[in-house]
Amino acid sequence: MERTLNPAVAHMDESLIREMTRVAEECGAVNLAQGFPDYPTPEAVLDAARAALREGRNGYTRTWGDPALRSALARHLREFWGLAYDAEEECVITCGASEAIMATLLSLLAPGEAIVVPEPIYENYLPASRLARAEVRLLELDPFTGRWDPTALDEALTGAKVLVLNTPANPTGKVWRLEELETLAELLRRHDCLLVTDETYAFITRPGQRHVPPATVGDLRGRTVTIGSFSKTYAVTGWRVGFACAPRPLMEGIRRAHDFFTICAPAPFQAALVEALKLPESYYTDMAASYRRRCDLLRAGLAETGFITGDPDGSYFLLLDVSSLGIEDDRTWSVAFAKERGVAGVAGSAFLLRGMPREDGRAPDRRGTFLRLSFGSSEARIAEAIRRLKGA
Repeated sequence: MERTLNPAVAHMDESLIREMTRVAEECGAVNLAQGFPDYPTPEAVLDAARAALREGRNGYTRTWGDPALRSALARHLREFWGLAYDAEEECVITCGASEAIMATLLSLLAPGEAIVVPEPIYENYLPASRLARAEVRLLELDPFTGRWDPTALDEALTGAKVLVLNTPANPTGKVWRLEELETLAELLRRHDCLLVTDETYAFITRPGQRHVPPATVGDLRGRTVTIGSFSKTYAVTGWRVGFACAPRPLMEGIRRAHDFFTICAPAPFQAALVEALKLPESYYTDMAASYRRRCDLLRAGLAETGFITGDPDGSYFLLLDVSSLGIEDDRTWSVAFAKERGVAGVAGSAFLLRGMPREDGRAPDRRGTFLRLSFGSSEARIAEAIRRLKGA
């Protein structure tokens, strides 16, 4: 009997983000493709991780997460964002936000149900939706301004089960504002649709631009799964610890999926992150200011070389406008750009449904309009990238 892969897996490409990291390593380009936070992990957090390892905290935690971390997380979300979740019943610690997204979408979606995803899309949402056998619908956003059409969203939500919202957004840097979220809440109520929010970059916003957790707006808490990550905030991407919080009726399914995916997140790192959640507010404001300096440095340097960019309100990603170049295959072009100009970014088609692998096997449309660059790198690395682009 012929053995074949699940079609949802067979038509997945390797992550272009990781692929471009490999390209950068092979050709010696400055890697602005992958979002590595080049920001120091707080020493107190590292000390707590060392202590946990010395104490032999290497076994499983409770499946839903170390009770001390869940308690600290619930307190942190309440104090910083006004989010009220019960640590025992409404929180789960996951292996990064990526696992939280997968567990959430697979628990909420049945085959044939519709999910609405804003485009440009963070790469994990589509594979999770396809594994759930869901129908994917798009809400198109202008990649540089973040503008969207409420009428188009109203149409897309008709009969849909879930809307995914990434704020601050990867790759666009869009931060959804209160008035937008109020409109969103009205539409979700009208269609009785659930909301899944990915708030990984909550603390990385421009000065004066504060993140608004959607679950704090109107009646959204009752229909929202709030997902976040410790990785970017505390510069511990390799620790793979994230979380999901939701009302108990939604959380029950997420916990079941998480249990069979990974059992629990790494125990020593869960213990250490309890210490991270004790950091003062100044830690977060200093971090955000540091990233904004890097953003301004990169934007100014690109402007000097004649490139046009967006001006993100959040995350640590910047979009380079290549729409005037008439690129037919932006993935091939991005590899050539890395080799010839010495700077690696991610082709825009990696974040567009039409540019992703198709389930029917047809070739994707990879005519790109932007290149995503990360300013999570150090100022020295950004300066070197600019030097190379100038040909100095």
